Amino acid sequence: MRIGLVLNILDEEYQISVFQGVKQRAKELNVELICFQQENSIFSSESILKKLIDKKNFDVDGIIVLSSVVSDSDQIATKTKIRKYLGNIPIISLGQDIEGIPSLIVQTDDSMKQLVEHLILKHRYRKFYYISGSSTHNDAIMRERIFIKTIQAYKPWESGLEYKIKRGWFTERAAVEAMNEFYEEDPDYEPDAVVCANDNMAIGVYKYLKTHKNKISIKKCAVTGFDDIPQSRFEMPPLTTIRQPLEKIGGEAVTSLVDLINGKKIKDCSYIESELIIRQSCGCKNENENENANDFVEMMQENYLRNERLLKMVSHIGQDLNYAQTIDGLKYIINANMEQLDVSDYCILSYTDVSNCMIKPVYVRRNGKYFYEFAGNKEMSLGEFFKKYQSYDEYNPSVLVIKQLTLGEENLGCVIYETSEDQLPYLCSIALNITHTLNRITEAAERKKRAEYLEREVSKRTRELVQANNKRMEVEAEVLKISEIERQRFSTDLHDDICQRLAGISMLCRSYSNQDAPVEKQQMTELAQLIGETLQTTRQYAHNSYPVELDSLGMNHSLSNLCNSFEQQSGIKCDYSWMLSKDYSFEPIQRLNIFRIIQEALHNVMKHSQADYVSVTVKPVKSKDKKIAVIIIDNGIGISEKNIKKGLGMNSMQYRANQIGATFRVTNCKPKGTCIEIKM
Repeated sequence: MRIGLVLNILDEEYQISVFQGVKQRAKELNVELICFQQENSIFSSESILKKLIDKKNFDVDGIIVLSSVVSDSDQIATKTKIRKYLGNIPIISLGQDIEGIPSLIVQTDDSMKQLVEHLILKHRYRKFYYISGSSTHNDAIMRERIFIKTIQAYKPWESGLEYKIKRGWFTERAAVEAMNEFYEEDPDYEPDAVVCANDNMAIGVYKYLKTHKNKISIKKCAVTGFDDIPQSRFEMPPLTTIRQPLEKIGGEAVTSLVDLINGKKIKDCSYIESELIIRQSCGCKNENENENANDFVEMMQENYLRNERLLKMVSHIGQDLNYAQTIDGLKYIINANMEQLDVSDYCILSYTDVSNCMIKPVYVRRNGKYFYEFAGNKEMSLGEFFKKYQSYDEYNPSVLVIKQLTLGEENLGCVIYETSEDQLPYLCSIALNITHTLNRITEAAERKKRAEYLEREVSKRTRELVQANNKRMEVEAEVLKISEIERQRFSTDLHDDICQRLAGISMLCRSYSNQDAPVEKQQMTELAQLIGETLQTTRQYAHNSYPVELDSLGMNHSLSNLCNSFEQQSGIKCDYSWMLSKDYSFEPIQRLNIFRIIQEALHNVMKHSQADYVSVTVKPVKSKDKKIAVIIIDNGIGISEKNIKKGLGMNSMQYRANQIGATFRVTNCKPKGTCIEIKM
């Protein structure tokens, strides 16, 4: 049988004492125990407890919930609510009475009343500070209520009774803050006694009084606690408190849960009485003080030395982990220190998928043996890991503690360990150092990956830019070459055509001027015809240099004229289609470059294609799309791969397309012909 114990965190005596009782009884009954440290409400969105106790993972048969610490009373109230978050397995509530869930409660009303009566009647104290716990915590509410009720009951007979109340949230630090608030609000109020809702807060009050003993307004007063944690016996003076039989109630919880799992009927709610423990902090004297002095001092020295050693170990581990740069470095530091701490079982697991409880082993130590590589260090479910982990030893009911490695709202992983009770709070501190180290190493590895990726991308982009630059230089060189050829052709045409025509006109005019007879009408007609032909040719050259009608008549009309002119000059049938809306407009640079691309394409059709048909289409790529396509298709012999890549005309068209941010594609059509497509 395997059971789970759910509590907050094993860093203070109340929970450790309950854990001891549960652990001892589980061993007696030959039951495995897994302690889940929740650190936040089991009803919070970050809680993964339900997944951990599932059959796929730790597969527990029942759960003991230390409800007095894992949730406030307004959060944990009904069977329906707790079933929603923990499932339908057997559950025992320890500390709070949950409707519909078998509960074990320590009865403290009488003991709390006896404590207040002792302070009023025995010591004649009249002025009280009371430091309570959370305003929504059931135990805190009950203890505060009994304190106030008892004071009120004695007021008619004991004159001068008064009290002030602050919240201490059950921690030493909060109790110190509460004391500060008391004295800041009313420095003239001198309490006879400070009554605290638990021992941790009472120890916090001790520290406050000792560190402020030189202040005139703060006088020495009685201090009492609640719970009787082991440390309360070693304080100076030893703390008067109320003993909750925590180990006993922990053991009873295990017995009840095992009976519940086995189908036995148990009580809805069972009560265990608490006990008032009178020591010196309330003002009483120990009659056997001299007889027990040596044993007491020896116990204090032993406790101090043990705590000092463990604190130094935690500090040493924290410093070492601060310099760990790799997972191997983390493993080495943890392994060396676990050997010194004599911790035989300790695992660090990193979550790869929290929602499905998928993990990768980071560090695994089992029965004192360190596994440098556990099951190939591969990703596996938490349940698979636990089975493999248990398989390395013969069956022996174990007591394992689990602590989540959380940083803010992010759950990085968990640690699993088994150790002695005195080391539990220190392993919690070590786990915190591991969390920060694991996060730092992981982030460093991610940064390194990102840097390597960026470096690869930069190198790739640099190569692409170099290639693009080289290509651009090649295209520009070819464009310059084309421009030079065009200039030479234009120069030749001017020389061989226009200049010759003008020379002929000049000769005719000179001839006519030298003749004696008047110039005849026929001669003037011949001269006018020659001048007209020269003018027409000059206009054609000017048009080929820059189509003025692009600006005056627009794109559609200019392309239509171009196609009509091409058909007349080449004898090749040319269909032209404009499928854009009438108000569609182009930028001037777009108009010119598209016109020149179509002009070059038609020139190639006439010169190379051996086609008898060509179509020119301007249309939207999709309906209601701003992207347009210009498509020129002929039915000629097609184009070779060599000419697609290296032809001057093709490179000129590609260059012009790049200038206006358009894509340019040349393909062979089926069954024959060439297709040129521009999209922009």
